Amino acid sequence: MGIHKTAIIHDGARIDDSAEIGPFAVIGPDVRIGAGTRVGPHVVIDGMTTIGSDCRIFAGAAIGLEPQDLSYKGEPTGVIIGDRTVIREYVTIHRATREGFTEVGSDCFLMNYVHIAHNCKVGAGAILANSTMMAGYVTMDDNVVTSGMCIFHQHVRVGRLCMVSGLTGTRKDLPPFSMCDGRPATVRGVNAIGLKRRGLGPKVRAAIKEAYRLLYRSGMNLSQALPVVEEQIEPFAEIKEITDFIKSSKRGVIGDEMATEEMMDEAPVDV
Repeated sequence: MGIHKTAIIHDGARIDDSAEIGPFAVIGPDVRIGAGTRVGPHVVIDGMTTIGSDCRIFAGAAIGLEPQDLSYKGEPTGVIIGDRTVIREYVTIHRATREGFTEVGSDCFLMNYVHIAHNCKVGAGAILANSTMMAGYVTMDDNVVTSGMCIFHQHVRVGRLCMVSGLTGTRKDLPPFSMCDGRPATVRGVNAIGLKRRGLGPKVRAAIKEAYRLLYRSGMNLSQALPVVEEQIEPFAEIKEITDFIKSSKRGVIGDEMATEEMMDEAPVDV
């Protein structure tokens, strides 16, 4: 087991024999660290935290510490992180408040200073650029990409394969497959490159583009456009994913007030 002599490993921690723990790292008693994971210098991991296999955690990251929530009373909560996730310098991932776990999926890449607050859920394959900030109970579906310094209000949901431009802030949900930008956030187009990379065929990509044209460029509000989308567009699973996401939103989806055609034209979509 590659544990540096200056690391502090509390009794009860379970660390796979193939894992590495760097200088001055501190590992709490309820922590579990999987095979091949490398923990860098000065990392602190606490709470009922489970780190998967083949992760890399860089210097100064803090995972599983108490949430920044005044209602937290010391409940035994934690963090779950999947396999092959990279956590760069000074990322903070707080454990859940009251009950449960803050969760980060497999194959994620969290860049410097990302903050994931209590009870957040981040899906597999997410890429969060420097200083992305998630308040409590934010949910990100799989393969979300954020640029630097994005801000997400409590309980916001971000749909699958959504791409968010730098300095964007939102108090509302961001729909799947979209490109969003601004403060407040606005749908600027479809994440066409992301859709291609995930292997979605041209007919599906064209249907998604048409759905967003109806939702954001037709002159209708979202409640008016939804039944038109359902009636006029071939019912691919991805189209249902969009309409179900909007219908199930509790905070409301950006674009309740229609984005203008001029806004959408700033980011032309190539399917």
